[in-house]
Amino acid sequence: MNRHLTCKMIAAIVMGAFLGIFINYGYAMWGRHGHDAFIAYEEHRFDKYMATPHLSIGIIVISIFVASIFFFFYELMTLWAFRILKAPKSVFTEK
Repeated sequence: MNRHLTCKMIAAIVMGAFLGIFINYGYAMWGRHGHDAFIAYEEHRFDKYMATPHLSIGIIVISIFVASIFFFFYELMTLWAFRILKAPKSVFTEK
């Protein structure tokens, strides 16, 4: 398999693992707090963020910013994996 593709797969797996740990932490936390605390939190969040109108351009700009940060860290992790592996060049490349 291509070394660059392998590094991208490693970065995606690591980021997926971090996301899974974060989601599991959220489930465990709300499991401890209980159903009523979760519903109260969601009602408060809805009233604060979703019931009031927001500017579409602001949402678009923030979405682009967040996506850029995500891809920056993805490429950074790919670079780290690429440097850590330092696999020998393929036998098919010319010297």
